[in-house]
Amino acid sequence: MGMKNKNGKKDVVEGFRVLTLLYRMDEIPPENVERLKELFKRYRAIAAMYYWSKRSGLEEGVKRALERAKEELPSYWRRIFKESSPLYAFNVEKMKPRKVILRFPLTDALSEHDGAYIYKDNESKESKLRVWLGDGESLELPVPERALRWLKEKEDEVAPLKVHKTVRIQWRPERAQTLKVQIVFRVQRPRPPQPDPKNALLVYIDVNSSYGIAAIFASFDEERVKVYETLKLRPPNRGRRLKEAAKRERAAARGSKPNANRALARLSKKFDSEGWVRMAAAAIFVKARKRAKGRSILMNFDMPDSESVKESYLQKTLLSIKSVAKNLANWHGVHIEFRCYPSRRCPLCGGRLKEYRTKHTRVMRCQQCDFYEDRDYVPFYWWLRTLNLPFPKHPLRALQKPSETKPSDPEA
Repeated sequence: MGMKNKNGKKDVVEGFRVLTLLYRMDEIPPENVERLKELFKRYRAIAAMYYWSKRSGLEEGVKRALERAKEELPSYWRRIFKESSPLYAFNVEKMKPRKVILRFPLTDALSEHDGAYIYKDNESKESKLRVWLGDGESLELPVPERALRWLKEKEDEVAPLKVHKTVRIQWRPERAQTLKVQIVFRVQRPRPPQPDPKNALLVYIDVNSSYGIAAIFASFDEERVKVYETLKLRPPNRGRRLKEAAKRERAAARGSKPNANRALARLSKKFDSEGWVRMAAAAIFVKARKRAKGRSILMNFDMPDSESVKESYLQKTLLSIKSVAKNLANWHGVHIEFRCYPSRRCPLCGGRLKEYRTKHTRVMRCQQCDFYEDRDYVPFYWWLRTLNLPFPKHPLRALQKPSETKPSDPEA
């Protein structure tokens, strides 16, 4: 039986890309700010009423919320209440509690007649996003050239598929100094079938709890698998942040602005790597498309289980990459799998591998057949075995010989 996407279409997947722009409220004309506040105030009240009535099964409440929306909101903002619209924003089964409801953005299509659109000002020669606020009033926001190039690149990536474009605007009273605008591109395509491993670009990604992300780009070349490139992406350096935190804590202990320094120390220790995850995954997909040169791509993400990264500062980072990778695969039309393979068993003879550490690498060596390889790359060989493909020349890159280092394996 075919799988359905969220819109009910069988064997169809949807990918999206988001461009986020932030604008200072003091840079927006005061009359537009007041109009925007008024619109958000009405919208939040109606959205909260609609959501809780929907969630509680109160049809009368839903009906009243829709009537108020018709009376108080512009027609192009009301589409988020229409269940058949791609802009519908009230999936009560997946939505979070009430505190998130009041943050719902206003959404509409990027069109000259439907709420928001991008145009070039003839006088200033700047590109601007015009957002209609109702009653003939509009808000104009500058769009940087870099952002326009990004939008053009994303649209070209999936051509000739049609891209559905929406704008989300978010303003929260607790962060009243900033207006958040997001331009969202969505594309739907048939679910990519698994390609023939012998004709596809092979991309293996090992996500590790300590060393970040390792990627291998290869393909079958008549007699053996040929590796084009190995790539390692390390998470941002925490050392500098921890040193800064320690410095702030020492200052607070000496009585120097204790409250401020303790607060800054907590912020320095906080590791927010969502941006790094998105950038790392996107870089892998872009590189894969360039390497493929029109061929199909077969990709496997070897993800750690939740227990193996528990208590790790990278726990949230590494577990979130799966959803990021799924979305990118849907966007680019890549067949993706999430299978784990061993890194402590020899792919040649099945013997146990012992670990030897150099300054930057963990090298695994088999005591039976003398196979040795970077630990991050060992699962790649097991993946090739499941695909019935011959092994490449190994090691995949130059390594210090294990015999020249002491084994770090406790059983070595």
